[in-house]
Amino acid sequence: MGCVCGKPGKSCISWSWRDRRSADATGPGSSFHLVESLTRDVDKDKDSDFDGESGDEPTPLYSALDVDAGLPRLSRLSSQYLPPSGSRVASLPDFNYELKYSYLSQRGYYPEALDKANQDSFCIYPQFGKDPNDHFFGVFDGHGEYGTQCSQFVKKHLCENLLKDRHFSTDIIQAYHSAFTATNLQLHRNNIDDSMSGTTAITVLVRGKMVYVANVGDSRAVIAERRGKDLVAVDLSSDQTPFRSDECARVKLCGARVLTLDQLEGLKNPNVQCWGGEEDDDGDPPRLWVANGMYPGTAFTRSVGDKIAEQIGVIAVPEVLAMELTSENPFFVLASDGVFEFLSSQQVVNMVRDFQMIQIKFFQFGYVCSFAQYFHHSLSLRLMG
Repeated sequence: MGCVCGKPGKSCISWSWRDRRSADATGPGSSFHLVESLTRDVDKDKDSDFDGESGDEPTPLYSALDVDAGLPRLSRLSSQYLPPSGSRVASLPDFNYELKYSYLSQRGYYPEALDKANQDSFCIYPQFGKDPNDHFFGVFDGHGEYGTQCSQFVKKHLCENLLKDRHFSTDIIQAYHSAFTATNLQLHRNNIDDSMSGTTAITVLVRGKMVYVANVGDSRAVIAERRGKDLVAVDLSSDQTPFRSDECARVKLCGARVLTLDQLEGLKNPNVQCWGGEEDDDGDPPRLWVANGMYPGTAFTRSVGDKIAEQIGVIAVPEVLAMELTSENPFFVLASDGVFEFLSSQQVVNMVRDFQMIQIKFFQFGYVCSFAQYFHHSLSLRLMG
């Protein structure tokens, strides 16, 4: 799931899985029944922003939660609640289980700019391509003046390039690398000004019992894993920022200066590293700067777009992780840094776990709404099996 104060937007997807053979054993208080009730609401909602997939062409699912500029703040806040169409179920017919997924995307809160745009976007393809056992999910966190256009562009073209890649069916890791490279070049050649704008991308392809996570930037995927009586958060991606020593060293070799704003402005010694781990961030993270200038100031080391930042090592090369799902993995979450800048992976997993334990009553649906407010541009996706 994704979100937060001081962020343009948060996006989150969470999913849970459910073995269809155990359907009859699922009681009325289970999360599966919540999914069923929400799905019925989707079908009844004639104004839903969801479009189903048509043939082999992916159709993005997105929620227009942003309201028109100039409306009172109270109206803006009312748009932050998860809509009734916030959960659906997708089947993997050859593997005898189902995916339950939900989502939320909304803009962050800026006291000085209440109408600041939500630059996040996300996509959900319940059947990705021709194979009914392939399902694709992605969160794209735009940044810069044209971040909205960049995230929308990458959302569309990355999926198209991935499906068209000749390795898609046989070597998904190679296909991911090729698709990100092609999408980055297309964005550079497009009429969108991506010189100082771009987007991060966290995507998951569910293929049968395997998940393939491709990450560019500082959004995150996390999966829950049962270990005895505990439900432990396991990161499926690693934030690509200067907090990582390997990424910091890589961009420095490309000519980047890595400094906090205090260091850049002379308030702290620029020759002494003044930051610790990401969890200790005091609001002044290390950023990337050209050798003789005060730009671009990116707090990440990889993204799609950001043509100027490419000169100092910001690349669109994804890190890809493959993992086999088991019955010990009840759900996973994709979210932009609007969530994970303020909540740890374990806190997010705990929130989903606690929500699943609540009996499904009408007041509990209200709890879903309250829970969703936490995530500013977020796509929440849960897997049921």
